[in-house]
Amino acid sequence: MFRKVKLKTLSIIFGALLITTVGVRLMDNSTGINTLKPVLFDIDAEQVTSLIIQPRVLKGQNIELKKEGKQWRVLSEGHNYNGDAATIINLISQINGLKPIRLAARDKSRWEKFELTDSLASVVKLMGSNGELAQLYIGKFSYQMPKQQMPNQNPYMRQQGTMTTYVRSGEDEEVFAVEGFLGSSVNRNADAFRNKQVVKVNKDEINKLTFEYPADSSFTMVKNENVWMSDGIALDSASVANYLSGISTLNAASFTNEVLQQPTHRVKIQTNSAKTIEAHAKLEGNEAIMTSTQNQGSTFKERKNLVFEKLFTSKQNLQK
Repeated sequence: MFRKVKLKTLSIIFGALLITTVGVRLMDNSTGINTLKPVLFDIDAEQVTSLIIQPRVLKGQNIELKKEGKQWRVLSEGHNYNGDAATIINLISQINGLKPIRLAARDKSRWEKFELTDSLASVVKLMGSNGELAQLYIGKFSYQMPKQQMPNQNPYMRQQGTMTTYVRSGEDEEVFAVEGFLGSSVNRNADAFRNKQVVKVNKDEINKLTFEYPADSSFTMVKNENVWMSDGIALDSASVANYLSGISTLNAASFTNEVLQQPTHRVKIQTNSAKTIEAHAKLEGNEAIMTSTQNQGSTFKERKNLVFEKLFTSKQNLQK
């Protein structure tokens, strides 16, 4: 008797769960939740040969990021620049495999609300050798503050705010919410995608540096059996080590279309592998114009207390 009652109870519970499951599925279908894709795009990143970007900030102007062999180029306003491969590859990775967290709208009637019309959105096209692979419209960004925290709560344990970007695929009318501030990677000018490298070298491979300065301040430093010397006098090992670490990966921040004429400062970096890097600069008040043989075609202009003073050091700074 007890067993029959138990089986009857289990049957009722099972039936209730089945009805609930069917009901939830029907509700999902009616609200469009079933249209939520696991990823917006799933393409082979190796097939991407270029990106055509129309940032909202440039008001209709396009930037093309084009792969030429193993190098990336930035094409903008008739100019052709060296591209920053890491930045471009990261952008491809962000777009490819983008995961929606919810469906925000089902048709174009709400595109303007989410800033996803042609005139309001930033647009990225991933192109392959046979044409377009994917197209993404990037619209409104929102930030939700975290719930109120306890005054004495450990800062490392506090909840972070939620960043959300609204996007749509070029093939669909639906609007999806995705996590993060995607617009910050796209809504920028061409300089954001350019190679900012001035010097990149293994500091342990450097064996000689030649500095050419105005007046009589030029000098040469040579590595002799792990001791750095200048004019036969040993330099301070800690000062030299700090200097070489500081220039091993050196990037500038601001580009200029000015032509560097009659540089006042030059440095030649030589390595054990016979690799030579040269950087040239000219001071103009508190600013320096610089070029580097590692980044041909790029000219930088920024305050002299940034890259210039790190690279073009004085002999006194390296002495004991």
